[in-house]
Amino acid sequence: MKQVFLLVILTAIWEASSVVANTNNTRGKEDGLINPVTPRSFVRVTNLLNEGLPFTIHCKSRDDDLGAHDVSNKGTYQWSFHRNIFGTTLFFCGIHWRDGSMVYDVYKASRDIDRCFTNCYWEVTNNALIGYTQKPFKQDIQVPWQKPKN
Repeated sequence: MKQVFLLVILTAIWEASSVVANTNNTRGKEDGLINPVTPRSFVRVTNLLNEGLPFTIHCKSRDDDLGAHDVSNKGTYQWSFHRNIFGTTLFFCGIHWRDGSMVYDVYKASRDIDRCFTNCYWEVTNNALIGYTQKPFKQDIQVPWQKPKN
């Protein structure tokens, strides 16, 4: 009986750790799903580049490859997930546009558990990738672009 109970618990944790991603032209809405172990976290990356320029983003974790996505001007790429119970969840993204590129940890549990507990918001601007805290909502990270090599 203990083995069946353990199997059910492990299956529930596995299913709850699924990642959901999409690209759209709004900031999106939270789905309100709650995991009994950890709440669902949302990461949103919005395109605020000048001149209507798009960017491409490709995000991965150790377990999930979210694929490459083109994000139009004023558009948003977002995904949600449950942090693992060990507090080691990490998503890194390669972001590329006409005038720059970078690879950066856009979600790192050890940094973001207090910074943006359930909503991590980022903006792609001409000067940098800019991150915001959840409460209070304020800019706290600025990562300048690496210029493309000619």
